[in-house]
Amino acid sequence: MEKSQEIQISEEKLQQIGIIVLILAVVFSAIGYFASPLDEAGKPVLLLPEVKAFEDYRGSARAWVGKLNDLDAEIAALLSETGAGDLFTQSRQAQQMLQHAVELTQEVDRVRVPAAASGIHEEIYSTSMAYLEVARLTMQWVGAPVTAKKEEINTKLAQARNQKAILEKNQWVNHP
Repeated sequence: MEKSQEIQISEEKLQQIGIIVLILAVVFSAIGYFASPLDEAGKPVLLLPEVKAFEDYRGSARAWVGKLNDLDAEIAALLSETGAGDLFTQSRQAQQMLQHAVELTQEVDRVRVPAAASGIHEEIYSTSMAYLEVARLTMQWVGAPVTAKKEEINTKLAQARNQKAILEKNQWVNHP
């Protein structure tokens, strides 16, 4: 005894389902078109989890280079303003500058680094540490402006700037 079971769907319901599927396909295609990153040729890039992690890291690296530039400007401003303003104002500015350096270094240190970005991460971390050292020395110098300390700051600042220049030229950081 074989029973056959048939499911009947009206033609009207089938058309409604088809229209809904078509609308969903158009909506998701439009979202994909506008949300997908593009390569140099303007074609969408398929983001595998590893590629997405690297792209996210690269965006962070660009932001860190910008913060390094801001920190450099803060240090340069403090070094050029000796005798300008009172000691309290300079000390507060130096403290803020040092805090920015600490926050940047902690941010770089705490990020999850994809395996493909480990080399560039070492460069970024090293550069942030170099700027942290310059910020620390500048903080000390503001409280006791000794010529020998300023020479040490200038030497270490030049080294940090060289490291930053290398980062700014790195194709993995700058490549859109």
